[in-house]
Amino acid sequence: MTLRILPLAALVAMAAAASAQGTKTPAPQTKQAPQARGLAVAAEAAPPRPPVILREVFSYTAGGRRDPFFSLLATPELRPTLTDLKLIGIAYDETGRRSVAMLRDIQTKTQYRVTTGMLLGRMRVALIKRKSVIFSIEEFGLNRQDSLVMGDTSKVRAR
Repeated sequence: MTLRILPLAALVAMAAAASAQGTKTPAPQTKQAPQARGLAVAAEAAPPRPPVILREVFSYTAGGRRDPFFSLLATPELRPTLTDLKLIGIAYDETGRRSVAMLRDIQTKTQYRVTTGMLLGRMRVALIKRKSVIFSIEEFGLNRQDSLVMGDTSKVRAR
């Protein structure tokens, strides 16, 4: 944060002008011609100088940090969120090493194939089970776990 300051000479001149206006004594009235009086009035009624305004100026050097004025919701690193995803299918491996889960983003219709350990937005796939996928989600320095569960497809759908 920096403060812009006027030169000292300008401040002294402004202070002298202000004090001269405050202690102004009326001049003795002399008879002048009407034209001369008009010139004197015009000289005294010169437009005043505009006031000088000081203001603070803020600057921000990123230095590898994110811009604090940029919205967190607009960054692509946050997408997709868990509520945007739908679990389509799971190719489950009994050993648990090569299981693959198919997910679809409901809003953008993008399809993802994820394995254990993959990063999807700010979510990391922690575990793939037969009917669910467990995610480890990091939000504002805290970790939590949440899961997507495969719906029961054996039920008869209402038409």
